[in-house]
Parts: sequence; structure tokens; C-alpha cells
Amino acid sequence: VEHPEPEEPEEDLADPDWRPDQFANVALGGTFDRLHSGHKILLATGALLASRVLTIGITGPGLLGNKVLPDLIQSYRERAAAVVDFLADTRPDGPVYHVTELAEPLGPPARQADYQALVASPETRSGCGRINAARTAAGWPELPVHCTKLSSSTGRYRLLGAPLRPPLRPPVPGRPYVLGLTGGSGSGKSSVGRRLAGLGARVVDCDRLGHAAYAPGTACHRRLLAEFGPEIAPDGPDGAIDRKALGRRVFADQSARQRLNDIVWPEIRRLALEAVHSGPQSASPDVVVLDAAVLLEAEWQCLCHEVWLCLIPKREAVKRLTERDGLTEEAAQARLAAQLTDADRLSWASVALCTLWEPEATQAQVELAWKRLLRERLGATP
Repeated sequence: VEHPEPEEPEEDLADPDWRPDQFANVALGGTFDRLHSGHKILLATGALLASRVLTIGITGPGLLGNKVLPDLIQSYRERAAAVVDFLADTRPDGPVYHVTELAEPLGPPARQADYQALVASPETRSGCGRINAARTAAGWPELPVHCTKLSSSTGRYRLLGAPLRPPLRPPVPGRPYVLGLTGGSGSGKSSVGRRLAGLGARVVDCDRLGHAAYAPGTACHRRLLAEFGPEIAPDGPDGAIDRKALGRRVFADQSARQRLNDIVWPEIRRLALEAVHSGPQSASPDVVVLDAAVLLEAEWQCLCHEVWLCLIPKREAVKRLTERDGLTEEAAQARLAAQLTDADRLSWASVALCTLWEPEATQAQVELAWKRLLRERLGATP
């Protein structure tokens, strides 16, 4: 099953006969994430058509929210540097190259009259109509549009399940190979864990270990009662802790939340290490998945050979939390705001996975990542 890719709209802008240096000032724009051959065609076309100035608008951080998989997009600085380097190599004696960060979608051609043409991609050509509408309203002539075919979002789809960076290589034993699996609320992390189990991995569920850490009679249980008072155990000091009531109590109090984490996280870590190294050892592959929502917050990545991240657009995470957990939209937004962002998590991830589409697409990503893990990390035959 291939990752779903965005459909390209039918061609709706006719290209006139173009020739080198035909227009004095030409503009184009885009995200330019991980510069690929399609981008290079777009940039080279603009450099060829412009005789005086080529303006390149590069999408700034404030406009990335609606992009597909925005957390996989490179920083503005990285994207701008790649564009400048490519143009300098491609046509060093060409027009002046003016690179600008786009803080609003339309950019300079909608605000300045002195342009003669636009170069567009499938992702940006709809904006050309809005640019021309703005120019018409200002009393300026519409600009002809030259369209090429490329899609940056397709490239980001293809990153899913592929290695993003080398393993962490922490000072932990080589076997079992420990794979840290993490993600924000609603990211589909648990479903990915089940898929990995189906492929032969042994999964250590740290959420379940959290329940064990809270169990009556444990040292952790006694410390929690001492720290937060007997009211968190409505059935008495020997009874279970009401985790939801405790969660509501500490949610808005960062100091209280930190005290809770300082008590519970070390115990979960201890139980997790015990489960990793004392469970049944499979002959091949010997892979243990440490499934932990707080893997990075608790700094448990040091226990793992590499980290896999489940990410999801924020709007989809909110939708899942409201439908699955019965939260209000406001409560779902607050829960997500209290967690690390996917951009923060990606700095540690060797692999990114996304459960936004149908189950078959998720399975394809997981199988791709699993086969590469076996082949490239463990030297095994998938």
C-alpha cells in the first residue's frame, strides 16, 4: 500500500510561448522543503525567464499550520539557504535573486506593480489567481502564469517510515534492541505499538506500568499519599488512588505536576527496565518496543537505541480527543498545549509515522520502517 498522495488538480492555466529573459521581473513562491528536482525545475524556470530580478517567496513559519505534516518541514533558514545555493550554482550570471520570507500568502506581486510574470507549482498556482485579483483591484495588469508540476507534500509523505537520522547509540546493551515509541495524545501511538507486536516485537506498555506504580502497598503509593493527602484515595490509605482526580488536581499547577512526575516517573522507569531485560528473549528479531507517551519528557530516550515518533496534525488530534475521550475542544486543546510539540519530539526521532489515513496506510509505514530496522540496524533478513 502506497502512502496517499495529494491529487494534482487539472491544468487550468494555459502557458504562453516562453523564452529566456522574456520578463524583467518574475516572482515565484513555495515552501521549498527539502529541495528536490521539482523545486529545481521551478527555480531554474524562474531564473531563465527573468532578465532583471527573480523574487522567491519562501513560506514562513506562521503559514505552515495547514501544510501536510508541518513538523517534518525544515526551518526557514535551511530552506532559504538551499534555494540560494541552488540558484547561485544554476545561473550565477542570471538576474538578481531576491529571497524573502512570506508572512502572508500573496507576497510582493500583490503589493507591488513592477512584475511581469509568475512561475507556479500545483501547490502555489491557486494563489496566483488571488494575486491577480489583488492586482486588478489595485489597477495593475494581471500577470501571466507559467505552471510546473511538483509537490512538496508528496516528499513529506515519503519520509514516513524512512530513517530520518542515525540511531542514538546510547550506552545500553546491544540486545535486546530497544525501540522507544512515543507521540502526543491522539497520535495513534498505541495502535502502532500493536502493529509492531504483530510483526514480532515485544511491547512494554509504560501506561500499564504506570497503573502498577500507583498500586496500593507500593512505595510509590505511600509517597503519593504523603505528598498529595489522603483524599486522593477515596477508599482509604489502603485503597486505589483516583488517578483522574489526582490529574485534575495537578493539571493547572506546574509545581504539583512536577512533584507527581518526580515520584511516579522513576518507578515506571524501574519497572520498564525490569520488563525489558527480564521478559522472554526472542531469538530473532530481539526487539523490544518501549511504548511511552512521556518518553522524552522523562528522558527515557537514554534507555533506547532509537526513537520512533507518531505524529498527527493538531486539528486531527483535537478531533480524536473530543470523539474518543469525550473532552470539550477547549479541554483537548489544553491537554495538547501541556505536552511537547511534535517539532520538539522530532529532534530525537529516527523514524516518523502518521496514522492520519486509512489503517492500510499506517500498516505500510510500519512495515517499511520495520523492514529497514531489521536490515540496516540488526543485519537480519526481513
